[in-house]
Amino acid sequence: MYITKETLGRYKDLTMDNINSHIQRRHKLAFRENDLNKDENGEFIDDITPQEIENGTKAVKEHCLANDNMNLYFEYLLAISQEDEKLNALKEKKKHEIQTKRDEALESGLVYNEHIFQTREKDKLNINGAVTNLMLDIQSKANSISEIIWIDINDEKVTFTPQDFLKFASMVAYHTQEITFKANILKESIEQAKSEQDLEAIVWEE
Repeated sequence: MYITKETLGRYKDLTMDNINSHIQRRHKLAFRENDLNKDENGEFIDDITPQEIENGTKAVKEHCLANDNMNLYFEYLLAISQEDEKLNALKEKKKHEIQTKRDEALESGLVYNEHIFQTREKDKLNINGAVTNLMLDIQSKANSISEIIWIDINDEKVTFTPQDFLKFASMVAYHTQEITFKANILKESIEQAKSEQDLEAIVWEE
């Protein structure tokens, strides 16, 4: 059950409208398995714990993530944060922005020999699989693989020699490592930031 900390309003389900309403009022949502307890007069008791508030914030995050609207989550997080908590909320938001930029960079592809190749996670798995087969062929001295045909981002077939494909695979690995390292450096800078101005200065440069 979802409960508004400030008014003790209770809700069975979490909705975007409900989250927006709490943002406007700067009210906190709690989540607990059972309903609120009542006093001897039948009035609801505010016995909401900090953990239940945390559970409510986590539920808001999961709901916004599922609906591809993390901006709403960060609006909520900043709305309910005290002044001494806002820097941490802004840090979480900035980390998400960096992670999004990292994922976009990883999925934007890699230019190799004037072709753009996709480098999503499943593409890298396929490339690694092809490299494994190629290395086994080379080590066995079978030399049965004389060329490898790969599809670029425009669905054009590109022919590689075995050695050239290994070079291509190495560049894909380096491309991934470079982007991941860049994101980690920026995340470390976010952790060390002492003010909102410090955070604003941290940007993902193309």
